[in-house]
Amino acid sequence: ELQPSKLVTWVRFPSPAHRKSSKIKDLRISLPKPGASKSSKCDQTVTKQTAHKTRFMMASRKPFSLLKRNSIYYVRFRLPDGLRSVPKSTGQTARGRAEAWAIEYLQAGQGQIVVKENITFQDFSNNFFDWNGTWATDKRVRGLRISPRHCLERNDLLNNHLNPAFGKQKLTAIDRALIKDFRNTMFKNGFSGSTINKCLSTIKTILDAAEERSLIQYVPRIDRAADNPKRKGILTLEEAKRLFSFEWMTRPAFRHPVKSDFMGQVANLLAITTGLRLSEIQALTLADIHLERNYLTVHRSWDHRLFCFNQTTKSGKERTIFFSDLVKSQIRRLIDINPFGKDPDNFLFFGDQRERAKDQRFFMQSLYYALEKIGIDPAERQRRNITFHGHRHFLNSLLIGAKVPLQTVQSITGHLTAEMSQHYYHIGVDDMRGVLQITDAITTGIKTEPIQ
Repeated sequence: ELQPSKLVTWVRFPSPAHRKSSKIKDLRISLPKPGASKSSKCDQTVTKQTAHKTRFMMASRKPFSLLKRNSIYYVRFRLPDGLRSVPKSTGQTARGRAEAWAIEYLQAGQGQIVVKENITFQDFSNNFFDWNGTWATDKRVRGLRISPRHCLERNDLLNNHLNPAFGKQKLTAIDRALIKDFRNTMFKNGFSGSTINKCLSTIKTILDAAEERSLIQYVPRIDRAADNPKRKGILTLEEAKRLFSFEWMTRPAFRHPVKSDFMGQVANLLAITTGLRLSEIQALTLADIHLERNYLTVHRSWDHRLFCFNQTTKSGKERTIFFSDLVKSQIRRLIDINPFGKDPDNFLFFGDQRERAKDQRFFMQSLYYALEKIGIDPAERQRRNITFHGHRHFLNSLLIGAKVPLQTVQSITGHLTAEMSQHYYHIGVDDMRGVLQITDAITTGIKTEPIQ
């Protein structure tokens, strides 16, 4: 029973036996009433012990603990497994400020605790993009599109751009400002927005993995560069007609006599009349060619770095392409001169070895030399940005200008959107006949036989 000279204060804190539960134990502490006589020494002792116990219990509920080294407070955070993290300097000499620093640290990372602080970007990213590594394997397990070529390209960006800039930096030191400086430096050095953004995407992939493994608190915000690619130049219809109005020859070179460049001419003719990508042309085998019905199937591409097939096209879709009788005659002639025979697995555009397609540089150099013959010298070609890939842009513009339905154009070029993909297999032969009438304008006057 309480004495009238005492005030009663109720203190709530977890019972020692139930710290991990939500049960709360009430403790009644008797305090002296203002103006009343002093209580007994026993009451004062109980009050001091209880207050000390309360402070201890409140401190034990914090997700971190502080320790002092040479006047500086260090913090150790409680990890999900119940263990404590390695001590991290707060840079503070006052306990209150050190606690405030620890709370801000947790809030900035939304509770994420860094388990290791001394790992550098280069150490963590070593072998990150290996085909059999964790990242690529995870992609394949989840059914996402990925290829060895993609891993190789990511590795190139990592070794050529990211490691020189971030390699010696600790993962925890890479922040938004550092990434922004890297982006701006690449821009000043003349790199395109596309290359810069590929680098930024690569570094984000690596930092995402670091965050997942609790090696950084959070991934800093990354602002992309403006992606303003240089517009592809295209030939005029008259230039295209002139380009294929004569037999192409190889460029004169020391100890290499001039000879017919028939293969280079057929490849460029096929590209400008069908919109095929260069890698798709390289990957064509005799099994893909159906001369009896004037069409070919495109279902994969050739990787010029790994010297192997990519099992899908860039869009991931197989498509059927029709060609004219004139193109058919050129393809038939190319098949007839194939030194490896007419085996269905042989490449249409054969290389020096049976198992390898013709190198892509051959087709580009063929085009560049032929352009010179119609008055487009290297300086003019570079100014207009005319490339082999420009054949696709030329055909696309030609068909759209002729009012060919968009879904027909997309079915030919392979530029399929989610909305148009459902119409992909509904492009009829009649639609293709209209396309062939348009592309025949390009081949008017083409020489089908070599000049003797």
